[in-house]
Formats: sequence, structure tokens, C-alpha cells
Amino acid sequence: MAMSRLERFHYHTAEDPQAHGAHLGPAEVRELQGAEGIGGFDPFNSPESAARFYLEEKLVHEDAPALRAAVREDRPEKVPDLALRGTRHQAGTGTTLVRFEQTRKEIPVFGAEALVEVDEDNQLVSMDCRLGEVTDVGSVPELTGTEALDRVKEVTGATVTAEELPPPALTYVSRDDGWHLAWHLRGVPAQLPQTRRRNLPGHGLDPSPREDFPLTGYLVDAYSGDILRSYGMTPTIAVPTRLEGADEVDVHHRFQGSRQDGSFLLHDRWRDIATYDLGFSDIMRTRLPASAIGSADADFGTGHRAGVSAHVNAERVESFYRDQLYRDGIDDADMALVSTVNCIYRSHGPGPQWRNAVWWNGRMWYGQVSDGTRLVSLARHLDVIAHELTHGVIENSGNLVYEDQSGALNESLADTMGVIIANWYQAPDRSDVRTWNWEIGAGLGGRGRPLRDMSDPTRTGDPAHMRDYLHTEEDNGGVHTNSNIHNKAMHHLLTSVDEAGNPVLRVEEWALLIYLALVRLMQTSDFADMRQALRDVTQTYLAGSEAARTATLAAVDDAYRRVGIG
Repeated sequence: MAMSRLERFHYHTAEDPQAHGAHLGPAEVRELQGAEGIGGFDPFNSPESAARFYLEEKLVHEDAPALRAAVREDRPEKVPDLALRGTRHQAGTGTTLVRFEQTRKEIPVFGAEALVEVDEDNQLVSMDCRLGEVTDVGSVPELTGTEALDRVKEVTGATVTAEELPPPALTYVSRDDGWHLAWHLRGVPAQLPQTRRRNLPGHGLDPSPREDFPLTGYLVDAYSGDILRSYGMTPTIAVPTRLEGADEVDVHHRFQGSRQDGSFLLHDRWRDIATYDLGFSDIMRTRLPASAIGSADADFGTGHRAGVSAHVNAERVESFYRDQLYRDGIDDADMALVSTVNCIYRSHGPGPQWRNAVWWNGRMWYGQVSDGTRLVSLARHLDVIAHELTHGVIENSGNLVYEDQSGALNESLADTMGVIIANWYQAPDRSDVRTWNWEIGAGLGGRGRPLRDMSDPTRTGDPAHMRDYLHTEEDNGGVHTNSNIHNKAMHHLLTSVDEAGNPVLRVEEWALLIYLALVRLMQTSDFADMRQALRDVTQTYLAGSEAARTATLAAVDDAYRRVGIG
């Protein structure tokens, strides 16, 4: 159901004619708001305190009650009903994003967030809010969290116990019929029958436990027990030793590992990247081996092609995020990057073939297919690996709800980063997009086609314009199908040229802008929100060049307009 009672507020200093393109300090903000008695201001002691001040000054003057309600006149604190979720410094723009979650009586409001961007002097750059005025609903539940889970189990047939899940939490939920107090159940490995994928292609690969037991969030009315909403939840120093070996396509690589007890291991302890071999065992029933893939010699030769492919490609993705996008690992907190090759999933079949590669339970798992002579690991597909690991990045950033447009945007951004990263390493000329391969999962689709093609989504029977948007309950609202509309917008963006036929931006600049927009999205952001996020980061990143900023903003607007996103 649509959350109709959340009001949207967006502001960027670059779009405010009164700001004249400059970032605003507290005195300037109050002056633009028409405040009287402006005096001196003590310096802010943190980005959070600055963000709270700017939110109060802006929201108190808004017409929408839902926005004004966040500023409580009966409390001396600044915007007391916004709880800090975290701060993130953006190396690409030199700014800091401060993210808040709206609460009422210390109970969070589902999907209600505020994001404030400040510069190194804690001056206001931009803000983006979705806020609600929670009314006509109590704060004391009649059902327990366990009873809410029982309701979900009754409808879905799940056998999970409360002890296996994160603790249920109360939340307020807005629907067309008003506000509800609900139990928020997270990570339930079961879907509602009507949302299960039946006829839609999804990724186009073999089933995995992420699909057969998809982690799903549920919002269950804390009084009636009605299931108000469900949504997908995807997605989620030692001195190194130089090793070498051949991958699945007979390319010889040099890479980092370690040495232990006389063996050389695919475990880069410096970057915390490790690769294991499951030996064609079931990923649901087998624990990881005690150590990473090993060799008696530093040259792995051709004896561990799958492991070398997974290890090298994981290192490539991690390096791109770290070196080009300034992110510290998948979770931006240096989490270990674990890959496992030679996996099967017995619910699909006995193996040894399992045509899938999946980010699941915070790790990468790789199946394999026969090329007629031997089994070849899906770890050979750098674009698929980068796609899956980007789900982990999204999971640890805005955590886009895996449903409808936010879910399709989740899939599209994973595709986009997958294609960018693959071509960064594999294109004949990474700087010339005319040499790029725009396919995702080449040869893995039906009749030898790719899973998706960003340059021509219709090639795989998918929509390339909003007029063909698929409205369905299957596949969490057609997330794998409708993602192609946004994929086409990203293709327009990455291939955009100026009047002289020159690229509007370099590839690495587009990648950075897309990433900076990605991490400022909110849980329920849609395609149009991504367009606005790109405009916002462009205003900041290119603040010093009016010509480049104007051209880039025009390219963003044109890319989205051409697929019907205004």
C-alpha cells in the first residue's frame, strides 16, 4: 500500500536563487527564513548539531503539518523526534551526510527519514526529507511480537522461530486508511503467496536460497494482526603474499594472498578478502572449510581456476569501490569479503551444476555450469559479481526496500555498477564507452542471450520506457523487469555527449556521481528520487565549474526524460 501521509521536502542551496549558489551558515539560513533578532551563533560542535539546526529553521516554516510536526515547540531540543541514524563523509564532494529517522514517542515511523548535507564548515548544502504527522493511533500494542510472527507463519507456511530472527520492533506505518501501530519483523525467510516469483524471469539464473527463502520484512498491525505490508530485504594487518594463477578464461593473474604452515592461501589478510572451496556441497548444509583455498606453490597454475576467478574479481570490485569511490569495503566499515566457489543448492538439484552466483548471508556463493568439456564457475563473470556485491553496498547504505520502484531501483543500480566495474577492467578502452559491453551475464540468458542489456532492454523482452512499466505483485512488484527502465536511463547518462560530440563527463566521474547519489537515497526512493539525487550531488561536485555543472544537469534530465521519468 502507498504511504500517502508522508510529506516530501527537498532543498539545495544551488537551486535557491536567494543563496546565489553559496553554502549557508546559520545566520544566512535564518535571514533567508525572515527571522528577526538575528544575533551571533556559537560554532556547531558536530555535523549532527548543524543538521538539526537547519532542519528546525527550514521545517518550521513549511505549510505541510507533517513537516512542521517534526519541530516540537513544547520541547527545547532541536527536532527532538528525529533520531540520528548515522553520518557519512563523502570524499568525492568534501561534504558530510547526516541521516535521521523520524520517531514518535521513541517509536520509529516506517519510511520517514531526513537527510542533511553540510560542508567542512558545517554550512548547509542540501536537505531531503520524507516526514509524517502520526495521528489517531495508540502506542501500546495488544499483540506481542511473537503473535505477529505467528500470523506471518500462518499465511506463508514459514517454520522459522522467533529466536532465529532479529527482535521484532514497533513502528508506525501509514496507509491509505490512516496510521497503524505495527510490529516490524525483519529477515523472515518466506514470502506472501501472491508476491512469489512464478512467471517473471527474475535474474534468469537457477534458484538459490535467497530466492527460495527470500528474506522478507513484514509490518503486522499490533492490534488486529493484519499484515499491512511486506517487502524484500535483499540484497546486504598482515603483510600480503604475491600469488599467481590462471582463471576460468585462461588469463594468468597476479594477486594477493597469504602463507600459513607451508601453504599459500587465497586469503588476502591485508584487504580481508578470502576465497573458499565448498567442494560441490550444499550451501544450506555445509560450513565453510577451516581455511581458504590453498596451494603448495605460490603459482596456483590451472588447478584452482574457479577460486582464482572469484578471488581476483572480488579484489577488483573491492579496489574499485575503495580507490574510485572512496568506500571502505562493502559495508563502508572494512567488512571481510568472503567468496565460496564450487557450490550447489540441493533444492534446485543434486549438482554438480548450479547456474547462479549470489550475495547471501553477507558472502558471495558461486555455482558452475558445463561448457561441454568441464565445469566453469560463474565467478568468471565480473559484471555479475559486481552486481551482487553492489546489493551489499545498497544494503549497508540507504537499504532500498526491495519492492516496486525502490526494489527496481535497487536492481538497476546493481546492474549499473556491475557494468561500470566490468568495463573498467575489461573494455578495450575504459575511457571510451563506445568500446563497452553493456550486457549483464553474457550468455546466461535464454538462447544464448544475456540476462539483461542496458543498451537495449527490449532485446531480453524487458521495458525501456515508463509507458511499458509492468504492474504486478510477482517478483516483489516486478523488480527485475522494471529495473530495465532505469537501466536505459543510466545508459543514456553514461553515453551522453555535448554539442561537439565529446563526453559530458569522464567515466570515473559518472561512476562517482552515481555512487554519491546511491548512498543518499532513502528506503522507499524511486526512479525520480534517483534523478533528484543525481542533480543534488552534481550541484555540489561541480560547484566550481558552471559550464560542466550545466551540461551535467542537462544530461541527467535528458537521460530520465527519454525513458519517461520527469
